[in-house]
Amino acid sequence: MRLRATIFSLTTVVLGLLTASCDSAIYDSAGACSVAVKFKYDYNMKFADAFANEVKSVAVYAFRRNGDFAAMAGESGDQLAKNGYVLTFRDIEPGYYDLVAWCGTGDEGSLFSLTTPATKDELFCKLQKKTKAISYIDTDPGTLYYGYLDNVYLDRYTSKSAEVKEFSLVKNTNNIRVLLQSLNQSETLTPEEFDIYITDNNAVLDWENGLSLPADISYYPWGQKQGSVEYDGGQSLLTAVVAEFTVNRLFKKTTDKTYLVVEDKNTGDVVLRIPLVDYFLLVKSNYNKQMTDQEYLDRQDDYSITFFLDNNHGWSIASGIYINGWFIVLNQGDLEN
Repeated sequence: MRLRATIFSLTTVVLGLLTASCDSAIYDSAGACSVAVKFKYDYNMKFADAFANEVKSVAVYAFRRNGDFAAMAGESGDQLAKNGYVLTFRDIEPGYYDLVAWCGTGDEGSLFSLTTPATKDELFCKLQKKTKAISYIDTDPGTLYYGYLDNVYLDRYTSKSAEVKEFSLVKNTNNIRVLLQSLNQSETLTPEEFDIYITDNNAVLDWENGLSLPADISYYPWGQKQGSVEYDGGQSLLTAVVAEFTVNRLFKKTTDKTYLVVEDKNTGDVVLRIPLVDYFLLVKSNYNKQMTDQEYLDRQDDYSITFFLDNNHGWSIASGIYINGWFIVLNQGDLEN
């Protein structure tokens, strides 16, 4: 009888532990009291999931329905590329939550940082800037992705769970290459002759991936070089200055804040100053008419834009420009100084 009583007592204790809250030490590893989320990144121009190939770190913030912070989970490394990857939370109960994902902030060398929020409204993703007379960056800030799930129920997760809530990520960062090409084949352009930069007010993004706190910033190229095209015999055909940037999310509604500026260092003259988003959208209508302007800007993350300069380093408007391979002929009415 004593042996039976001991067995019954142990069984009672174990059952009590199994029905305890997810904070119990028995659930230190992923198991019945974990909740989990997964990711995809197909909000791009190829409409194909590139999460495994592109995203190197994830961070997800869970908020209760009243907006209070509940928990955060993050991970980085090769495991993100594994088939069926999920991110598990081990310190919150199953229930209804609003979830905000920022991916890429944990990458090596990333200039993006996240605040420590007590509520959802206190969560911001900030671009770490340098400051002199202006706020600016002149290095590659890395890549940044965003996702949001509203009022989702996170159930207990096990290896046999049939359904896990999935983020559809948007890539915020954009790679932009600017080429300055001389129409004079005998002229050699050098990067030292020009200041090339992009101005915007998108250094801080809120939990909705928006601009509730507009913050001015100037982007200077993280890569700048001289390029050339040669004949078969090695004779130079033309030279060009190539500048490469990575900028934060582009917004249709702030086209009056986003400018590409090229200045001639020798004369101090402004070679060109254009509203960059408006020019990018000039080529959107040619093959993506079904998209809204903002969807196009969010799906497209790579831009090349070529300008032609005359003998005086002025923009040769009559020669047009190339944007992502599309040739655009402009007239003076298209310009804004």
